[in-house]
Amino acid sequence: MKRSKRNPRRGAQVVEASLIAVALFGMTFLLLDLSMALFLRSTFQHAVREGVRLGITGYANAGTCQDDTIKAVVKQNALGFLNSTSSASTIHVHFMSPVDGSVTDNAPGNIIEVTVEGYQYRPLALYQHSGSPLIWAKAYDVVEPYPGSRPCLTVSE
Repeated sequence: MKRSKRNPRRGAQVVEASLIAVALFGMTFLLLDLSMALFLRSTFQHAVREGVRLGITGYANAGTCQDDTIKAVVKQNALGFLNSTSSASTIHVHFMSPVDGSVTDNAPGNIIEVTVEGYQYRPLALYQHSGSPLIWAKAYDVVEPYPGSRPCLTVSE
């Protein structure tokens, strides 16, 4: 009668592979989530810079006010991430006095600030965290003299 040789390490390979796979997938999803957060941040930073570039010239689309035009340009340059109503509410246009930083209007010489404030990014993986990270982007510049009359503002924030 033949005796079967039992390997006491039988199944150890499966256990080791599963332990490594869990760590590997965790690291992969972590890298994907970090990469996406950095991509969103740089995309929003580009979008608000484009909004400021338009804002300093005083340009406004026909039938809309200057701040609405700036917000539309930011949305257009955000690759569709700010198209939803809740995401669009994170875009803000402020005009500030260069002397004391108080909120003012879009007169030449004032500072324009275009921001994406608190965009909520939902990670791919379900990590042990207390919430979704918020992404912010800001850009500033000084408003140039307008070639004509000053454009209107919808909301003075």
